[in-house]
Amino acid sequence: MKFYGIATNNNQNVVIDNLPTDYLGAVNAAKQQAAKMGFTFQYVKPAENGRKEGSVMTKFKKQRTQRKSNKR
Repeated sequence: MKFYGIATNNNQNVVIDNLPTDYLGAVNAAKQQAAKMGFTFQYVKPAENGRKEGSVMTKFKKQRTQRKSNKR
């Protein structure tokens, strides 16, 4: 899973990308990068939703088009 981090300064927010795939490694890397830039580390969040779901219209599109072509 990919992560991104948020670091803040007085009136600036920075997004930290390219973090390791494990949570603890991402937190440590984000803290180090924030300190290098002179910002205060805030938190790390997953970059993508873990669910692999979709709407019914997109999930079964291939099956619907195959059924339509068979009927014709």
